[in-house]
Amino acid sequence: MIIAHRGVSFNLPENSLPAFEASWELGVDGIEGDFHLTKDGVIVCIHDDDTKRVCNTKAIIQNSTLQDLKELELSYEGDSNLNLKIPTISEVIQAIPYGKKFFIEIKCGTEIILPLLSQLSGSSMSSDDVVIISFDSKVIKALKELEPKYKALLLYSCEEGRDIDKLIDEASKIKANGISTDNENSKTLIKKIINSGLEYHSWTIDDKDTAVKLLQWGSSSITTNDPESIISVI
Repeated sequence: MIIAHRGVSFNLPENSLPAFEASWELGVDGIEGDFHLTKDGVIVCIHDDDTKRVCNTKAIIQNSTLQDLKELELSYEGDSNLNLKIPTISEVIQAIPYGKKFFIEIKCGTEIILPLLSQLSGSSMSSDDVVIISFDSKVIKALKELEPKYKALLLYSCEEGRDIDKLIDEASKIKANGISTDNENSKTLIKKIINSGLEYHSWTIDDKDTAVKLLQWGSSSITTNDPESIISVI
């Protein structure tokens, strides 16, 4: 599977509805987006815990209402008439074509789990097309305890230098379905994870040769900032 990282964000604002729409036009298998919970309990699609980088105006997500955030405009060097806003998860879901994958990265804590499950259960998306991802073991654990039908992946950056066997044990204990890492060179790491019974996924891979290699080694998905190039060689 080829997953568009925050949508097509080279020339469109990341995590915006147009960036996701451009992904579908390229024929990706799914999109990945980042999500926080607002002060009034709405799930919004944004990577950072504040709006400074993407809106040039700083508002803390957890201290802001949806109305506060919708008054801001996403920074964009293109058509200023687009008036791009931070989308809610509901708006993102509504624009996902049938059968496409939705990788939901939780960027806050476990407080988002119940609102997220409520949102997903009320949507038309199949549980088979939803993948919850997080670096926080507590988030994955809470999700799987409440609703095990959703696939969940534990994110891991190889820069952390953790013992892989301990990482696999942790993922297994919290009932994660797999591990997703930024590993580009270790076939042994991938095989060890797969042989443990867990899925292996890759992020964020923009080099075509590396993507092909990782898929040959058994990666179930490639999350990329450049889906067009990756798709061209797969």
